[in-house]
Amino acid sequence: MSATTPDRVVLLPNLGAEEGSDWDALRRVPSVRTAARLWSLLFSRQTLRYVPGDRAGRCEARDDAGWPEALGPSPEAAVWPWLEPASGSGAIVWLPTPTVAELARRELDLALLGPSPVCVRHVHDKAFAVEAARAADALPRALSPLLEVLEPEALADAPRAVTQIERRVSNWPDWTGGRFTLKPRQGSSGRGRAGGVAPFRDDAARDRLIRALPGLAARGGALLEPWLERTRDLSVCLRIPEPGEADPRPVMLGSLEMLASPSGVYRGHVGEVDSRGRVFSGDADDETLRAEGAVVAGLARAAGLHGVCGVDAFRYVAGGHTHRRGVVEVNARATMGLVAVGLVRRALPQVREALALLPGARRGFALVVTTPSDDPARDSDAIARGLAAQVDGIALDLGDGGEATAPRAWLLFGREREVLREAVRTRLGL
Repeated sequence: MSATTPDRVVLLPNLGAEEGSDWDALRRVPSVRTAARLWSLLFSRQTLRYVPGDRAGRCEARDDAGWPEALGPSPEAAVWPWLEPASGSGAIVWLPTPTVAELARRELDLALLGPSPVCVRHVHDKAFAVEAARAADALPRALSPLLEVLEPEALADAPRAVTQIERRVSNWPDWTGGRFTLKPRQGSSGRGRAGGVAPFRDDAARDRLIRALPGLAARGGALLEPWLERTRDLSVCLRIPEPGEADPRPVMLGSLEMLASPSGVYRGHVGEVDSRGRVFSGDADDETLRAEGAVVAGLARAAGLHGVCGVDAFRYVAGGHTHRRGVVEVNARATMGLVAVGLVRRALPQVREALALLPGARRGFALVVTTPSDDPARDSDAIARGLAAQVDGIALDLGDGGEATAPRAWLLFGREREVLREAVRTRLGL
């Protein structure tokens, strides 16, 4: 950029880029556009947002008319100062990839801000997550030896690979029931996975897995693990300082519980917030969750990562008991957990007085995404207002971005996290 060119910071919201094209999900899926809009609310008024087109995209400024009134006056600054550079130009992306880096250079004459796509791919790999989980002592002892990282070469001869997988799984402990899953090493939320029960009941089950292996090989290989009955999804959000910052230690931004439908569709997050804006999951093992996240962030930093990242965990039932699996995935990018934490901080001035959020106290919150419905009882507004009344709290309407078919986002606050959590789960059928 020349000395006379004004600074430009542009958001490139390539959500879903792990699954293939940088922009397919944003173009096709209303819920992804909702997520991208919510992410953009964390940034300053001066930051532009890239909107992809058929041949070339365009950059839009934040429209204050579209700023959710419920969050108060439209702010000038980002929710955290470090989200944007203090000066200079660059592109901020959801997930750094080589293709989005090339687009930023070609169409915007901008370099990516943040870590390199090569570093992100390494940390994003589920093989890194397995190594980090073992380093953080975050795996149940009965589960750890059953996790196996499969290289793409091991899946090249699909019939032979399926025979080997069946043999391995058949020797697993009885508590697994022979149920297994193969997750792509590059991806999120288990999308694109395959699985089954070993030994196979028929040739059709074997053939389905054989057909799935080339796709897994193309996405960097797979992680073989037992299929687990999840009961609660947890995560932490962290920031790893940039090289050269005075304090290199990772910063904990918050811990949360994710809400998802039975089919795995994202519906929101729940947690609790204190008067300083610190966010906690409220889970009984929250301190352990945060400690494991800090260990993983340190390992990611040693691998060259900087910027925001997320570390996922979950609870599951096996052998009649509940267990917790830490460090399921390491997301070397922005996450919806980060968005939830940032939006809660945006809303804090409205919440403190309304719910008597005094020093030493905590209040429950939920970021909820509701889908459009012709049924008045399932109308987005009715659901959110009803929930707020049910928990003696408040509902902040974050809007739908002007898309009638898009999900509507709400921030709900109540005095007790668990009461709010159960009300939301019941009302959304989770």
